[in-house]
Amino acid sequence: MKLRPKVLSLVLGILIISIALLSIPLYWYTRSALEDEMNKRLLTVCNIAANNLNKDLLNILIQEPSLSTVKETLEAELSRFITDQVDGIAIYGKGGIQLAGERKRETDHPQISVLLQTLSEMEAETKSSVSEIYQLSGGEYFKAAALTIPTPQGSPAVLVAWGGAEFMTVIDQMVGSIFWIVLISVVVGASLAIVFSQSLIRPVRALSDYARSIQKNIYSDQVDLGRDDELGDLNRSLSEMHTEIQQHEQSTKQLLSGIAHEIKNPLGGIEIYSGLLKEELPKEHQSYLGKITGELHHLKQILLEYLDYARPAKSDLKTLPVESVFEDAYRILLPEIKQKKIKYGLSGHGDVLGDESKLRRVFVNLLKNSLEAVNEEGSIRIIIQSENSRVRVEVSDDGAGISEDDIDNIFQPYFTTQDKGYGLGLTIARNIIDEMNGTIIVESEVGKGTKFTVELPGN
Repeated sequence: MKLRPKVLSLVLGILIISIALLSIPLYWYTRSALEDEMNKRLLTVCNIAANNLNKDLLNILIQEPSLSTVKETLEAELSRFITDQVDGIAIYGKGGIQLAGERKRETDHPQISVLLQTLSEMEAETKSSVSEIYQLSGGEYFKAAALTIPTPQGSPAVLVAWGGAEFMTVIDQMVGSIFWIVLISVVVGASLAIVFSQSLIRPVRALSDYARSIQKNIYSDQVDLGRDDELGDLNRSLSEMHTEIQQHEQSTKQLLSGIAHEIKNPLGGIEIYSGLLKEELPKEHQSYLGKITGELHHLKQILLEYLDYARPAKSDLKTLPVESVFEDAYRILLPEIKQKKIKYGLSGHGDVLGDESKLRRVFVNLLKNSLEAVNEEGSIRIIIQSENSRVRVEVSDDGAGISEDDIDNIFQPYFTTQDKGYGLGLTIARNIIDEMNGTIIVESEVGKGTKFTVELPGN
């Protein structure tokens, strides 16, 4: 399956979630708009009724609430304001006593009377008031508005109009729909996120790790995602590039090995004839031949380094105590360690399955790097730990450290930060560790020191 349908599914999921989230403010906006509209309608009815009532009769009724004729006349006037959207209208006097009132139905819900009386007892300074939307015990909703009617006697009457808020039934249904929409959207969004993670993010991360592994070691294992989409095409292209890099490296090593081998044989002859010539020359001229012999030996060492990099010898694996191999490496470098008065420490134990000669070469190389980095009376510490069938060896020093620009390149062939050397020591060390199914990493900070960590399979 190509990526386009997956991306479209993700976009669709985001759209669904967006619509779901927008439905929440839409709900509040709809409810507020309908409620505001009802408030205006009830207050308008109150205003019209207040302006058209017979004020004289109202004043009489306020003074004599028991006058039934006056009450019936006012109620007849109030009936004109009962509409489809107004369920009732009433006049309340001081103390919340109902003076007159007209309703659509002969009896209202018991809760309505209590709520209307509460609304009618508003302060005299308040000209108008609107109640909240009340839900009655039967599930119905209603809302009321009150308006103060001033009277000459100074005891104002309160005109109250109320009506059913039928739109709240629809709002309740909308709340249920919104709940399910949001719930389904969350489930869809989570599902798409999981699918997207498994289908896109994980493969991209795998390809990124694969590319980094090639950068660290061109002989790392190839990764096959087994996909037929665009990421699969990228995976195959990366694998082909990996194979070409390996082939190019092998070709380079073969060429280097051939050149080094062709040079090595004539050098052996030159060394032999130099020795013979040294026996024939007078002593005052033998010093020159000594320099020539020394340079020949140096050149042979260079060739051996290149040959070892280009055509490493076959490994002879056996069980080795790591600390004893380190002690051999320490003895080889003991004169240099004593010369710089280095503080050297070795602790721990671990057995590995490896080639003693090659492993010694790795440790000698790591110790040499530390020796070159530390000042006189510096320190080098070796810590060996065995854990979970692995042996970890840490070689740390308090030397000059390695800069961030250089630390990513120190295992690359021919890279060196020293004035002497060929830049192959750490490359060969890494190849040996890789050959033994181990890993080697470096941590360093300029001015504080460097730590090489080697992990090898335990025995």
